[in-house]
Amino acid sequence: MSNRIIVIPNKKLYFDEKNYYGIFACQVHSRSANKITLNKYGTISIKGTMPQLKLGEKYCVSLKEDPNGKYQGSYIVLNLTQLLPQSKEEQKLFFKSFLPSAQLNHIFEIYNGEDIISLIKEDKFDYRKIKGMEKKAFETIYTKVNEILTINEISTFIHRNGIPYHLVADIFKKYTNTETVIDLIENNPYLLTGVIGFPKADEIAKSMGHSLTSPLRIEACIKYVIQEESVKGHTWIDYDTLLNRCATYLSIDRSYIDTLLTEGTPDIVKKRNRYTLREFYKQEELIAMKMNQIKTQSKQIFTPKEIDAFLDNYCTSHRIILDHHQRKFFHDWNNNNILFLIGGGGMGKSWIQRILLELVKKKNLTVALLAPTGKASKVMSHYTGEQASTIHRKIRASKFLEKATGKIKEDIIIVDESSMCDIFILAQLFDSIDNPNVRILFVGDDFQLPSIGAGNFFYDAIHSHCITASKLEKFFRQEDDGILNVATHVRNGTNFLKDHSKGQISFGNDCLFHLVDPPYIQNRYLQHYSKLLEQYAPEDTVILSPTKKGILGTAIINQEIQNLVNPASPMKKEIAFGKSSTTRFRVDDLVMNIVNSYEMEAIGGEKCEVLNGDTGKIVDILKDEKVIIVDFDGVEVKVKFSNVLKHLVHSWALTIHKSQGSQYKAVIVILDESMAYQLNANLIYTAFSRAKNQLLVLGQAKTINHGVSRFASLERRSFLPELLHQFSKPHKHSDRNIHTA
Repeated sequence: MSNRIIVIPNKKLYFDEKNYYGIFACQVHSRSANKITLNKYGTISIKGTMPQLKLGEKYCVSLKEDPNGKYQGSYIVLNLTQLLPQSKEEQKLFFKSFLPSAQLNHIFEIYNGEDIISLIKEDKFDYRKIKGMEKKAFETIYTKVNEILTINEISTFIHRNGIPYHLVADIFKKYTNTETVIDLIENNPYLLTGVIGFPKADEIAKSMGHSLTSPLRIEACIKYVIQEESVKGHTWIDYDTLLNRCATYLSIDRSYIDTLLTEGTPDIVKKRNRYTLREFYKQEELIAMKMNQIKTQSKQIFTPKEIDAFLDNYCTSHRIILDHHQRKFFHDWNNNNILFLIGGGGMGKSWIQRILLELVKKKNLTVALLAPTGKASKVMSHYTGEQASTIHRKIRASKFLEKATGKIKEDIIIVDESSMCDIFILAQLFDSIDNPNVRILFVGDDFQLPSIGAGNFFYDAIHSHCITASKLEKFFRQEDDGILNVATHVRNGTNFLKDHSKGQISFGNDCLFHLVDPPYIQNRYLQHYSKLLEQYAPEDTVILSPTKKGILGTAIINQEIQNLVNPASPMKKEIAFGKSSTTRFRVDDLVMNIVNSYEMEAIGGEKCEVLNGDTGKIVDILKDEKVIIVDFDGVEVKVKFSNVLKHLVHSWALTIHKSQGSQYKAVIVILDESMAYQLNANLIYTAFSRAKNQLLVLGQAKTINHGVSRFASLERRSFLPELLHQFSKPHKHSDRNIHTA
């Protein structure tokens, strides 16, 4: 049985702005004092999911005793509404917090004896009658009153339908008209699927009385299953798998699902027995169409003699030799407005790009150097000596807009780490090109991991044989380069360790394997990391693990490294997040942003972009403003406390996936038997190839050999290969499209 009482919050004990879970100490209104048990301080504590309560204001709450409460007077919130001030004195006190005294007094003179808040609610309040009041001041009053009305509408709606507040709070934030949102959700609660997932949205819909065989329910489930496949990188799912998965979620006769799949809906595309979301299909269709358009515009900008003369002079002046196949890459580039350059670590992709940039200068052509992440663009800038940008930044992509707002007008585009690009950013990239004669070169390693997002652009384009690709095979680094040799063994699936090897084994001058049993790895990585810091800065050193979780996952490793290199100090600001305050950020911590953020506030008030993969250092924590200040490459950015766990992770240790596109002077890779099921040659190769100067691997030989012997399937289900063929002229498959350099 719940008690409904009036409370006045007087202290915030805890509030998580991400999950809307709060704990508040409250005074109990005298009218409710006999309905509740108080604690020894004469107050109560309330907790649960709720909006952040305003101290000193009145709320009507439904409560139940907290069965796990350690102290008397502990309650759980079931429902909550904020009470609007009713008496003249209460309304004066309410308005006093944001209105000048003269205006406040004049309001009550003009509207003597009337309920001011009711007048505002009923749109009968005329601010022009109030001396000195401008429209902006009235808008402030209206907003404050409307905030309370909105919270109350939401609270009533979610309580009636048994919906936890935190599940819908972000949806309501997006709309100014609360009634519209409530109406939308009541008519189709499956609109919540994108926020809370189909199972939770389905529970809410059932509680509202929606039919189990409703087309809205079935369509939402179909979309959800297709979205689940996209998380794995696939852009379509076959009929049988889709039908079976939907039947499991829906528990209805399959004929209902089959009927909708047969009849189709505007948002779902059917191609024979394959199904996808229209938005996915449109992205792949646009990519294929644009690639073919660029391909058909191909024409030479240099004569073959000019290419050969340039390469002869370059080789002479730099004292290098290019063999026949390497020289042929430059002729391929000259003959094709769209081209793929493929090569593993140490095969000279960076070197060839530098030569290419020298070549295009001969014609005064403009160049855009692009990469999918901030880290990758920095690496590209370093090896080319030219300014590179992320694709997002160049085209001004935004999560709020379907289309990017920037245009690429340069003559030449080079995209490095192309295998990391998903179909969404590539569709926006192609759509942003504003030069009919553009030449675009996609560079990548076909053995690295595919994009985290949906699609498999790099693999699909190469294996479609519709676009010319040049593949590098010759290594350019020195023979005693241990990192290169080990990475090559992994790439080839060759075991280079004996299963029962133990201790330290060196490869060349830059690669060390420390083979120890699992219990000793944690102690060893701390020792090795400390040793590496004698030679390298923390920013140039990283620990890579296949996983975030567990004792050897990045979360715990980062805590250990934080205690080692940036321990707590009375002189150093810090703040904890999470229900158990397990994640602590403090000044001088190294962090990575993991969400594309297009309108972050910088110190000074200007807006800036901080993209997924950008790394920085915490330089201040402002508890009054509730922000952490992070220096991202000289730009100091404010990260709100409410967004910290969503935006930032410590970056002394990263998952191997998250490190792709980056390079570090010193890398420690952990490959333990506890993570054996996650390991494959592609993942291990990606980790090893992050190291420039020093690679140290901790694990067991048998575990490493097990991973090296397994190859990840780089194939994904997508429409891009057949769309490329569809937009290309019919042709017989020929190996002429792939050149070995």
